[in-house]
Amino acid sequence: MSIYRVHCAGRVLFLADELAELSRVPGGGCRLEPMLWCELESGHEGRHGVKAQFAGGPAVPDPYTVWMRWPDQDEYGTGRELSVLAACPSVFLAGHTEEEGCGLYRGHPGRHGYEFGPPLATMTPDMRMWLGRLRDDGDLGLGLGLNPDLGLDDDA
Repeated sequence: MSIYRVHCAGRVLFLADELAELSRVPGGGCRLEPMLWCELESGHEGRHGVKAQFAGGPAVPDPYTVWMRWPDQDEYGTGRELSVLAACPSVFLAGHTEEEGCGLYRGHPGRHGYEFGPPLATMTPDMRMWLGRLRDDGDLGLGLGLNPDLGLDDDA
């Protein structure tokens, strides 16, 4: 879920009946928010998308994610839907301690979720320190296109 805009500028305001439906998801693992930002990469093609709720816990043998998708135009029209979508199978650094799944749905437009993220200016000191460990790679992210000059001191 994204209650802060870090990706696409598309946002969705949930209707009362949608929030009621999401509140009935078994083992719902997220606090319901009345407004969320699109989680896809800025400039993506097609409909916007955001995780609306997670189903999990002992009562749910196969955990799943409920996504809200909506078009740029006619936001409350027929292209708006809550649906269960399979997760994108792509994984960054698969098999390593720092492995990270894409976090988006299978077949999403644009880059994978681990290939873009919060703007560097909004990163926490811990995130900056983690990226600093990758600085020796020369590309700060093994091809992620991140700026290697984060203004980190070598003593940090």
